[in-house]
Amino acid sequence: MKMPVPRIKLDRWLKAQSKTRPVAVVLDSSVNGLSFARSLGRRRVPVLMLDSNRFLGAYTRYARFIRLPPADERPQEWLELLEYVGARLDTPGTLFPTSDTSCQLIARYRDTLQRHFRFVLADEEAISQIVNKRLQYETARRIGISIPETHYPESVADVRRLSSQVPYPCILKPCQSDPARKRMSGKKVVVVHSASELISAYQRLANSTIPFLLQEIVPGGDSALFGYLGFWDDENRERAWLTKRKLRQYPQQFGDGSVQMTVEAPEVAELSARLLRAFNYRGFVCVEFKWDARTQAFRLIECNPRTASGNQLAISAGVDFPWLGYRYLLGGDLENEVGRARTGVRYFNEEWDVQAYFALRKSGGLSFHDWVMSIRGSEAWALGARDDPSPLLMGLWRFMLKIPRTVILPASFKRQDTIRQANDS
Repeated sequence: MKMPVPRIKLDRWLKAQSKTRPVAVVLDSSVNGLSFARSLGRRRVPVLMLDSNRFLGAYTRYARFIRLPPADERPQEWLELLEYVGARLDTPGTLFPTSDTSCQLIARYRDTLQRHFRFVLADEEAISQIVNKRLQYETARRIGISIPETHYPESVADVRRLSSQVPYPCILKPCQSDPARKRMSGKKVVVVHSASELISAYQRLANSTIPFLLQEIVPGGDSALFGYLGFWDDENRERAWLTKRKLRQYPQQFGDGSVQMTVEAPEVAELSARLLRAFNYRGFVCVEFKWDARTQAFRLIECNPRTASGNQLAISAGVDFPWLGYRYLLGGDLENEVGRARTGVRYFNEEWDVQAYFALRKSGGLSFHDWVMSIRGSEAWALGARDDPSPLLMGLWRFMLKIPRTVILPASFKRQDTIRQANDS
């Protein structure tokens, strides 16, 4: 097997961990994975982080990072590396998937991986039903949970027929998100405003391997979105949870939460638990609903079989999912570990919310003063940490490379730059 890093370096790192706590393997280097690495690494848990991309979490001092090919394209290479690592551990390691693809990978090779690792994850059938939005929505509707008006076209002819029936604007959304991301340039959904635009978008995006659904847009801004984050044990018991509310996201309407806050939302918690029991759920989970003022009801947006990108919010609010999961897998007593989540804790994703600010400023929707006030007092930062500055510094560097100088320079500097260019010419 061709190793993604020199074998001797990996062997040396694994040998150095032989007298420490059991190794934790975090799959993916997003801010979600970063929150796991920091939570566990600060407690002297050795963390090995695997991903096919070098996201900002890969720069943390709390994990050893290894880059692999995409797991959905070459899963055998991931399995081989995990078996290689597992075979060299003195005690079984722990596995923490933080994306849909990594959850599916572990569920598919559960029997093989259980020889070397401990993990808590729903079975492959439940994971498949959840990551497939059509099956997820059908389950929710069957047990009486409201969903947005949704159609499942299977051909251009179906879309042409539906184009005169659906309200505009509406969205095209892949039934399975991860396989469609490249095809959609990283977007979650495509918003269409007319019948012709709908037909054109469907022809461009849909194919037999990536089915799309057509869905109404539930009215309301970003702050109408509420979420449930939870941890369910191997006996399908809810062991830890909290509810939250998005205040802003990027991109607007259909992005990731860039500013969020913990809130009391008992109906969201009850609906989420009902849905998870229907799936006989185990593991970490995040469920999102949108409040529909027309019907005075929460409507299911999506359920994901993992922690959320804003997992640091839960940690800062007192529900440290990574540590709880690690302790549970080692047989610890969670009754002494689970605290009640503090409400009013605010989360700020520096990378996404700066971009959200620029987008809103351009449309006149948010002034600099209002933006600063909206993030003031945030306890949970996605990237920034005094003891681990590299992810934030790398994020700032990447941001500076992406944003044109005319956007980020103060007006006085822009005028001087214009004069300098004129003199040079």
